[in-house]
Amino acid sequence: MKIYVEKVLDEVVYFSTDYGKAKGIWQGNNRPIDKVYYVEMDIDKLCDYDSFVLCDTKEYYIEMVDENIQFTLLLLEYDEDGCATFRFGDAIIEIETNFDERFYAMKNSYLTISVEKLNIYDENL
Repeated sequence: MKIYVEKVLDEVVYFSTDYGKAKGIWQGNNRPIDKVYYVEMDIDKLCDYDSFVLCDTKEYYIEMVDENIQFTLLLLEYDEDGCATFRFGDAIIEIETNFDERFYAMKNSYLTISVEKLNIYDENL
């Protein structure tokens, strides 16, 4: 995913995308500067069905809400191990969940989730 790093405070980066602005934890040894990066995003939290809200709008979105990162993503796949595969623009994000059959009915739907921490990895390493 393409992001523009706007501000860096220690390992926390504030960034913008085509879908909104947020912050994340920069993972890696290279210190980011104010420029465009192509990154992978990772949510290292085990989520459950109730962590997600079905969204009426059919568009990707990211924003900060009360110090949390709120995403609107498209659910592509869900497997019996509880791995939910989402599309966020041109990026794929996998989120581990407690298995719940109700996710199957949500495939191809836009869902919103709020997380405290978002890990960001530079793809160009």
